[in-house]
Amino acid sequence: MANKQAPRPQQGQAGPRRRILRIGVLLGGKIVEERLIRERGPVSIGQSAKNTFCVPIENLPREWTLFAIDSDQYRLQFGPKMDGRVSDGSQVYTFEQVKGGKAIQQGDHWLMPLSDQARGKVSIGDLTLLFQFVTEPPVQPKPMLPASVRGTLADRIDPRLAISESISITLCLAIALMAWLHDRPTKRSTWGARAAAVQPDVVETIDADFVKPPDDTPAAGSDEKKPEEKPADKPADKPTKSTKPDKGSKPAEDPGPKQDATSLQEEAARYAAALASDSESDSGVDGKMSDTAPSGDLNQQIKETRDSGDAVKVGGAGDRGTKGNGDPRTGTGHGPKTEGTGEIKGTGQDKTEKEPKGRIQVASKKSFDDTTLDAGSVLNRIQSVYMRGLQRCYKDLLKSDPTARGKVGLEFTVNESGRVTDATAKTDYHDLSSCIQGQMKAWTFPPPKDSDKEATTASFGITLALQPE
Repeated sequence: MANKQAPRPQQGQAGPRRRILRIGVLLGGKIVEERLIRERGPVSIGQSAKNTFCVPIENLPREWTLFAIDSDQYRLQFGPKMDGRVSDGSQVYTFEQVKGGKAIQQGDHWLMPLSDQARGKVSIGDLTLLFQFVTEPPVQPKPMLPASVRGTLADRIDPRLAISESISITLCLAIALMAWLHDRPTKRSTWGARAAAVQPDVVETIDADFVKPPDDTPAAGSDEKKPEEKPADKPADKPTKSTKPDKGSKPAEDPGPKQDATSLQEEAARYAAALASDSESDSGVDGKMSDTAPSGDLNQQIKETRDSGDAVKVGGAGDRGTKGNGDPRTGTGHGPKTEGTGEIKGTGQDKTEKEPKGRIQVASKKSFDDTTLDAGSVLNRIQSVYMRGLQRCYKDLLKSDPTARGKVGLEFTVNESGRVTDATAKTDYHDLSSCIQGQMKAWTFPPPKDSDKEATTASFGITLALQPE
């Protein structure tokens, strides 16, 4: 049978007024809210903002319909953890007395019909709710000023201000119109017209490959010939003479630059020999190294060494001997060992300790409320913004226990402003749970809204799987 609401008497209509529900909410013995329920409908209480009375306490469920409607009659619905008293106008009953009598059990709760003379209270922990049926008071009309005081739109306009504003607007429009008709840039020489009349210089660019000119100064001691330059292309009707040189002739060279370069290199070699020599001779500062200068004759030097009868030694001058263990062969020393690519380690050094790594994957996701903020949006924000913080907590655990693995159960609520409340992280590791809960307290999400586009709260449950690599 469809619920039918009792006809509501109109203002000014004679007749008895109907009885409506009056409810007051008390916390810690102090009343925090009082309301008249003029429209007959279900009355709910809980932590969610969708309820008629939103009270954020722990012992209260998220949503509980305390007064249900059946055939235009209220029914009190109470659970096993609720206590209270109900009066039908003549006698007072406790919840224990009405169970099985006036209250009908349905599942884990009881339903008790209420008359228009009933009153009572319901206690849930620190919360106490008082209710009673009262005669509906008349609706107070919206306060409005009388018509003589409100006046018309013309009465609200100051005549002097209106005249001055009209004159100002008319003058501004007239000046703008005159400027547009008689002061155009095309009728006089302006800086803008002059700049527009200037034609930029056209710079021709030649798309040709850059050819580096050959170096005319060859290296010292090099007999390399200067490359021959190809003759420029000439018209076919004019015969050209061959410009190739004879086989026995050499191309002409500029003696000046070559001679200067050779002398500079010989001078540099003499200075280097002087620095490497152990002693000085009477002939100069280059000592015995002057005999092996680049300008000397190699055959003559070998002959002088053989005639002198001196022994040839490997090492520096002055009988310093060889390096290392005395082996005259070169290249027998041992340098630092190279391990891997891009990293050089000395002999006896320990290998670099590898940083532990772990992988975090999503096992399940769940949303407990129907709001604009769904579980998928929450999970995407966690993976894109907050996953680094979770991985940092897991890495700290792997440093002490490299084989740590398991699952993490995240439960949290996003309030009306988008901040996370009631955040809990359940794992087998206490330090990991504390670290993740600290990360969750700083999370923020888009504020959830219900179907009426009003701010509300939303709860979520997400399970993560931890696996070391």
